[in-house]
Amino acid sequence: MTGASGYTFSEDWFTPNLPHFRRHLSTLAGTPCRLLEIGAHEGRATTWMAETLLGHPEARLDVIDLFVQRRLRENIARTGRAAQLRVLGGASRHVLPRLDAGGYDFVYVDGSHASVDVLEDAVFSFRLTRIGGVIAFDDYLWNDPLASARGVPKPAVDAVLAIYAPLIEVLEHGTQVWLRKRAEHA
Repeated sequence: MTGASGYTFSEDWFTPNLPHFRRHLSTLAGTPCRLLEIGAHEGRATTWMAETLLGHPEARLDVIDLFVQRRLRENIARTGRAAQLRVLGGASRHVLPRLDAGGYDFVYVDGSHASVDVLEDAVFSFRLTRIGGVIAFDDYLWNDPLASARGVPKPAVDAVLAIYAPLIEVLEHGTQVWLRKRAEHA
């Protein structure tokens, strides 16, 4: 399916979550924000963030995906903001340690859904997010019996919520979990 902006997507898992993105990220629009997306697929969230949040010339979006699809690159090119995006191919466990600690205003965790992978992404995301920044976990309640042999996101996100409780503020807790980093250490 090709949208009004010329993007091509085969799936739409993003639109139901758009109210959360608008509610928690609108203050970043027009600022020199730094954004990080772990798991982009075809770039539906990527293109929304590029169009909506990268209005400032110094704003940046880093995108990590294990399998960088041609369609993702094509959709990024159609945003008109490709120079403000950096696509990093590879497993998040290898890419995240190379990024700037405390350098991101928003981190979207939507990569692997395996419990250990989500937990690792969460720990790195916390380190990478500045104080006052936001972290969002997609697919909190996802449980596909055909694809969940390595676990599901919920136990990993629950562990993060328990362990980091003194350092965070929970903004949303439903099919997605959104939190704000309040402190680096207790």
